[in-house]
Amino acid sequence: MAGAASEPSAERPSFDRGTSMLQYRTRRIIRTGLAILALTVAPAAVLPSGPALAAPPPRADLQLDLTAVTPAAMIQPDGALVHLRATVDNIGAAGVDDLTVTLKPPAGSRIVGDPSWQCDYTTFVCVNIYGPVPAGGTAEPLSIYLSLPAGAAGTVATVSATAATSAREASRTNNTDRVSVTYQPIADLTLLPGDAGGVYPEVELPISGGDRAVTFTVRNDGTGTAQDLRLVIEWPEGVTRNIAPVAGTTNWQCEFAATSVVCTAGPLAPGSTAGIYIPLTFPAGTLDQRIAVHGSVTTSGPEWQTDSNNVADAWFRYAEI
Repeated sequence: MAGAASEPSAERPSFDRGTSMLQYRTRRIIRTGLAILALTVAPAAVLPSGPALAAPPPRADLQLDLTAVTPAAMIQPDGALVHLRATVDNIGAAGVDDLTVTLKPPAGSRIVGDPSWQCDYTTFVCVNIYGPVPAGGTAEPLSIYLSLPAGAAGTVATVSATAATSAREASRTNNTDRVSVTYQPIADLTLLPGDAGGVYPEVELPISGGDRAVTFTVRNDGTGTAQDLRLVIEWPEGVTRNIAPVAGTTNWQCEFAATSVVCTAGPLAPGSTAGIYIPLTFPAGTLDQRIAVHGSVTTSGPEWQTDSNNVADAWFRYAEI
């Protein structure tokens, strides 16, 4: 109606033009930033991941252990003799098809006899001839004798050895080892199944049995004196000790048991021998039946090598005699 007062309308905030444009641009920038962030993050969540890196292939890992089998290098007229053994373990995760060990002894050394591997006597490179070495396996040990340069007692010589293969290895820090040996005159005993002459035929026995003496000879092949001798002789059941006294080329002291005897004697100089004769009584047997009497010798002092040379068998055979 004319003249009627109009009702008040709700007030609207008023902004000036500059403030309104600033707020608009700010909101737009924020929306644009959020959109870009969404586009950046979303593909990372939905795109498939690439393949994992392959693990490195398994490799071999050779570990060499060099030891002196003999306690000393035995002094000889032209040098000093030592027996070495190289053991190679494959502690890796893959096998090896080839294997060599290279020795580095002092200048003037030489290989003596036949090593257990195929060795070059000039370069000291030895080739394993026993086939591949699997992962976790051990190669057949290299057994080798070396004659070292001449020197006085007490001289110390060092020999090194290094294992190698054409296969890639996880590490080569354990491929080399060293051993030091001291020059020394030392005893080396050999037991012979008979007299010192070197011919040891079977001793014949009558089929009805009878008395026979078993003969052994101890020889010192070393260059030092054996401090003493301990000889153990064993025979099978049925064979008995004869009442005749023990004889020999040295003063043996013997203690008997039912099927064995232990005899001891004093020092034995280098190159010397000591023989012993033990009277035994053998039972009846059959034609061509064979009986072995076993002997072994040791010394309480140092010995260059205690091996198959320290044992021997004396053989008896039943025959028509």
